[in-house]
Amino acid sequence: MDAYQLFREFYMSLGVPLRAVVEFKVRRRGGNPGEVFEKPWLFLRYVEAAMGRHNAELISMLFVEFVRRYRVDAGAAAEALWSEEGWRRFVQRLGGV
Repeated sequence: MDAYQLFREFYMSLGVPLRAVVEFKVRRRGGNPGEVFEKPWLFLRYVEAAMGRHNAELISMLFVEFVRRYRVDAGAAAEALWSEEGWRRFVQRLGGV
C-alpha cells in the first residue's frame, strides 16, 4: 500500500460528520478539500486553521494509531501530516509496506 492510499483510507475512516465539518471549514476559508489528497501534509494545517490546534493534534494522533495497524513507525506517521518533509520521510518509510 502506498502512502497516498493509506492517507485516503485514514481520511475515509474519520466518518462522515467529521469529514463534513472539516470540508465545510476548509471551503469557508477559501480552500479546496480535495487538495489534501494530492498534498496530505496540508491536511492538518487546514484543520488547525479551521478548528484549532487541539483538534489538529487529535487527528494527528488518530492518524498515528491508524497506521500502526499497518506496522508503520509511529514517529514517521506523527510528522507526516505536519510538513512536506515529514510526508516525504513517511513515504520513504512506507516503501517496504
